[in-house]
Amino acid sequence: MLLALTFAAAALAPSEPEDGAESWAVVLPTNTEEDTSDDTRASRPWTVLAFVDTGYAFNSNRPDNHIYRGTSTHPRTDEFTVNLGLAALTHAPTPKQPYRLELGLQAGSAADALVAAEPVPGGDDGRFAGSETWKHLALANAGGRIERSGTEIGAGLFSSPIGIGGFWTPFNANVSPTWESNAAPFYLAGARVMQDLPKGFGLQAWVINGWQTIGDANGAPSYLAGATWARDDLRSGAWNANAFVFFGPEGDDLSADAWRTHADANVGWRGERLGVAAVWDYGQETRTDLAGSPVHAWSGGGLFIDGVAYDGKSVDVELAARPDAWYERGDRIYGVDQWLLSGTATAGVFLWDHLRVRVEYRYDRSTADAGFFYRGASTSDTSPTLASEQHTIFLNAAGVLQHSFGLGK
Repeated sequence: MLLALTFAAAALAPSEPEDGAESWAVVLPTNTEEDTSDDTRASRPWTVLAFVDTGYAFNSNRPDNHIYRGTSTHPRTDEFTVNLGLAALTHAPTPKQPYRLELGLQAGSAADALVAAEPVPGGDDGRFAGSETWKHLALANAGGRIERSGTEIGAGLFSSPIGIGGFWTPFNANVSPTWESNAAPFYLAGARVMQDLPKGFGLQAWVINGWQTIGDANGAPSYLAGATWARDDLRSGAWNANAFVFFGPEGDDLSADAWRTHADANVGWRGERLGVAAVWDYGQETRTDLAGSPVHAWSGGGLFIDGVAYDGKSVDVELAARPDAWYERGDRIYGVDQWLLSGTATAGVFLWDHLRVRVEYRYDRSTADAGFFYRGASTSDTSPTLASEQHTIFLNAAGVLQHSFGLGK
């Protein structure tokens, strides 16, 4: 009954392997009590998923605004809250039904925090875009696969393949994400082409509106290119490695000199009870809008270890640990020059294949001269009395329902 808690984000996990090649898309957790053979997947390509993610987070700094600065997956602290509720329906391509369809709706404090920076093209004169328009849309894409060539084309709103750890907290090994995961896009809007290659390799090419934006504020696209590899061996376990490069204009200056670039590389291994993975990113952007055109740069990553301490008929006991770090020079990601250092330990139980209850301790430290974390009445990013560190205890409960099925003959 082990829940497939992958070390990679949902968008990084391989699905529907055909003739040794891998198709890459949003993959929902696997209920191992169901038959997951190739024939069964082909006859049951539809998956319905619903979950409720809720809990309480105690923050040692007790900020008056209850906000955990810098994160969108669990933005509220010191109160019981519903982080996210989601319902999704997906169809994976099969030889007889070679189309992909993904639609997901969401609501909660995390959904609002996720799209808080969504632009409205045209500013005050714009409409039909922005956070209020998009906050309830988790997935919305369609496409098709050419089975003979292993090519898949799609367009719409996708989960981002960058980094380790997705936006849907119940499917991550830890309750809270790394600083790297929060710094990279959780979603991308545009069009993509994915090409399967022999030996488990694959290539991806994306044209997107921007860096975690559905609206395109500057009227020019950005781009993403990636290479993936996955292998699942009964003796050596499951391996994957991925590399992605994001590039394109994210400001008003559309010239190549001002483009943002962001490179991501990650690798992971999972055995029967243990998973280990690592990720590291580097990015930069030349601020041609500032005097002297300074280069703002950032880099960071983490090491992930998680496993199952006990695997029973109705309960699994799960443990996870993760150190991570983030460096920033400039203000393009978290807003100040600093190192962000974090250590996280998580323990939980997975009950009856549907209920996941976890407790997590997390320590964060910032080297910013003026501090970084909200504390008491200091709830402005420019407050002179921000905290340099914080301790957070998460009490998290998530109910998950998933079922795969087929329609027609």
